[in-house]
Amino acid sequence: MLTIDEYIAKMKRADKMDEFDYLKQSENMAAVIKYVMTYFNEYLTLETCDAEAIKMKHKMDKMEEEIESKYPKSKEFILNFYLQHRIGIHKELKKWLEGLSYFTFFYSEDDFSSAADNFCAGYKLKNASMNEYNTNIKILAAEIKKYDTEEPSYSEMIHMDNSLVSWVRETFRQYGVDLSYFAYNLANSYEQRYVKYERGKFGEGSYYVNNYNHRYNNNPFDLDRIYEDNKHRPFLKDRRGELEMLVMHEWLFNTVYDDDYWPEYVNLCVARGRVSIVKNINALIPVACAELKYPEDVRCATEHIISTDGTMKKAPQGAFILRVDVSSKNPSVWQNIEDMTSLINTLNETFKIYGAPKVLELAAPVKAVTFDDELFFACCSKIEKKMKKNSNMKLAIVNGAGNQKSKPNSYICTMEDLIKLKVQLRERKIRLQFAIDFPALMAGKRNSSFNQREIFGALTKIKNSIVCMHITNIKNQPTYSPKYKEFGEDLSAYYLHRYKYPTYDDFYTMLSTVFNDNQQRYFIPKNIGDDAQLEEVVDNLMRAGFAFCGGGI
Repeated sequence: MLTIDEYIAKMKRADKMDEFDYLKQSENMAAVIKYVMTYFNEYLTLETCDAEAIKMKHKMDKMEEEIESKYPKSKEFILNFYLQHRIGIHKELKKWLEGLSYFTFFYSEDDFSSAADNFCAGYKLKNASMNEYNTNIKILAAEIKKYDTEEPSYSEMIHMDNSLVSWVRETFRQYGVDLSYFAYNLANSYEQRYVKYERGKFGEGSYYVNNYNHRYNNNPFDLDRIYEDNKHRPFLKDRRGELEMLVMHEWLFNTVYDDDYWPEYVNLCVARGRVSIVKNINALIPVACAELKYPEDVRCATEHIISTDGTMKKAPQGAFILRVDVSSKNPSVWQNIEDMTSLINTLNETFKIYGAPKVLELAAPVKAVTFDDELFFACCSKIEKKMKKNSNMKLAIVNGAGNQKSKPNSYICTMEDLIKLKVQLRERKIRLQFAIDFPALMAGKRNSSFNQREIFGALTKIKNSIVCMHITNIKNQPTYSPKYKEFGEDLSAYYLHRYKYPTYDDFYTMLSTVFNDNQQRYFIPKNIGDDAQLEEVVDNLMRAGFAFCGGGI
């Protein structure tokens, strides 16, 4: 049984009609009208007209078009199965597979064979046994899994360790499994169970309230059971912690918006050995200053030495950072190539005796009325070239104070100065890095157009060039109250956590947000009077998501 379109096409071919011949336009129109009349008056007789058959053909054509690109190996099976049983077996099987807890992890012949056996055993088919289609069902299940599995969106993994992202990428490439999709589904299931919308009283806002305590949880999202059920899969072997981390990332960043906890969570996982391929976030190497002693659990093997002329009075005990500050004895060094050459020679002689430091910190010069930018950069270029032989040593400029009334201000004291210096060093191809003196930088904001939050935002632009951080003790008493976070432009959209999570001073929170990577940096305490104050700042940094490691860069 032909449709009217198919009948007209057949007659045009039989009559060899040239429908593009403009001179035969009227003749062709009359012929087509005749085809239509013949179709209804002669072709569609009571004997040949079968409405159900036409309807079935249309349905089969539509189904074939739908499945041809999705399930090419199973196309004939799906169509024949529908003709025999009037059942879209691909839809039935897909719905059943989506109900399986671990379908996302399916990749092997055994996975799909087992699924086919269970489906065929449980599916009731009238006047037939489903078991005779077992092989076809197995092939179709594999095609459904392949078609429904999209490549992970790596742009949503920007906060994750590169090794974690590589694991997700390699798992998809080798096994066709999207681990991030599993994490999304699991986080979403917990949202459905634990996040409730609650309307506030008159005059109060409404909240999405999270009733699940994800912080400091030894078995969040029941990952122990999930891992035990799936540890035989090669891509999950010894990756229980990494799988948890994927789910926690989805939960914190896209579900309950508690991303402040992420750095601390990652470092806790690393410290407790729950992950094997992930590195610390915000890793700090502690540096000893002024006989201060770190807490017992923080191993310090690097000391900080200050020199005013490039010499050292005593030998360091091990690894060290040398800070050269000539502002008091010879401030003209940065404006005189000969004086800079003399300083470089002195430093090289010092390094021959004691070895090169891990970082050579160069205190920024004071800025006078006659200060010459070009001479300063000529000196920077000179010291960079002459120190290249010390390949393991880093060179870093330290910002100075900018709010002194009795002394000249530093050449680099505000956030604007740092950004400008970064641009100029890049343009001149001078590879100097930065040691940020935060007390001086925060004090210098009085002469800056940046407020504190804007300063930290701007620091993200140069964070890859920052190798040392000088930090003072900031009193930081945490407040314990239900944590809430405004989300989006809708003022009624708040996320409120029922559990009272501690919140800390903005300084530490913003500091952690800026250095949210795996790069190791040196932590140098400044203006800290005793061991108790040092322990306090160490605790604050750890709570903010920093981790202390004893190695060197």
